[in-house]
Amino acid sequence: MILAIETSCDDSAVALLDWDGRVIISEISSQVDLHKKYGGVVPEIASRQHLTTLPLLLRHIFDKHAVELSDLKAVAVTYAPGLIGSLLVGVSYAKTLAWVAGVPLVPVDHIEGHLLAPFLDEPNLKFPFLALVISGGHTHLIVAKGLGNYELLGKTMDDAAGEAYDKVAKLLGFQYPGGPIIEKLANDFSNPTISFPVPLKGRKSLDFSFSGLKTAVRNEAIKKGVYVEKERLISYEEFLKTPDNGKKSIIQDIAASFQRIMTKIIYLRFQEALRVTDLKQMVITGGVAANRGIRDCLTQLAEQENRDFFYPKLVNCTDNAAMIGWTALQHLKSGNIDYTDGITLNAASKSPISQMTVELQ
Repeated sequence: MILAIETSCDDSAVALLDWDGRVIISEISSQVDLHKKYGGVVPEIASRQHLTTLPLLLRHIFDKHAVELSDLKAVAVTYAPGLIGSLLVGVSYAKTLAWVAGVPLVPVDHIEGHLLAPFLDEPNLKFPFLALVISGGHTHLIVAKGLGNYELLGKTMDDAAGEAYDKVAKLLGFQYPGGPIIEKLANDFSNPTISFPVPLKGRKSLDFSFSGLKTAVRNEAIKKGVYVEKERLISYEEFLKTPDNGKKSIIQDIAASFQRIMTKIIYLRFQEALRVTDLKQMVITGGVAANRGIRDCLTQLAEQENRDFFYPKLVNCTDNAAMIGWTALQHLKSGNIDYTDGITLNAASKSPISQMTVELQ
């Protein structure tokens, strides 16, 4: 079996997979309660918590399944991209375990892990396909031609999509993670009235930009008197319980209007990418793929364009170690990855996929 470790941001995750790629166990320890009052992840807190949580998680899965180090055939670990302190914790544990067990250490790019995560749940998915990796740290439009053979069509020029969701939620007074809260607010408000601008409209590009949109939302919140700064951030449940002072519907309208423009941006980019590539399979993956509104709009696009549409189960959308283990296993079996000197592996804040040249359409 293969042991996988994922600590690229604020979630500690471990998984065991058998040699056929079946997930034996996948465990995630969330740090949301530690970061929510700050409106985002605090890197130093995240890395320190990984130091506490990761060994406990590893002991838990080893004990639960009576696993010994001698049972392992490989150790996989996310080495990039992410918060460097968090990555170093995972890489250090993985290097030690692989060295003690005398097995290969397989480094995995976190973006590639997300890119291949749908294979965990979708047996009908095949290469090649068009994928949007969309999360709190990434917004990458990729043609996956085969294992390790990827073409970058577009990426965010500033904020990632999930980061934009979290920042909009924070300026409206909500705790981290803000994406699910914005989605809930939008679901509660059926007729959004605000027309936010479409970033990069009219440009011949498959890139994304969300910083200007975030500024437009901020300006709208200031104009409507609902912009929050240096106040205690609240949860969605607290928002529902607070007395209506006339601002609740304004906040919901802003959230729903933001959700509407985000789905439009993603729909338009995907539609243009399908025109350019003519690929028959569409994939959305990453934490923001859990957003039902975005999945629904792409489902509609797939039906209109006669394409097959795939996305992971919700548990495999967010950061998890199962996708890291599955990706590592495919590379091990293919023999196209260098793991001969794992002891020298180091963490990296940037992904090789992110640094690829964006292909001109």
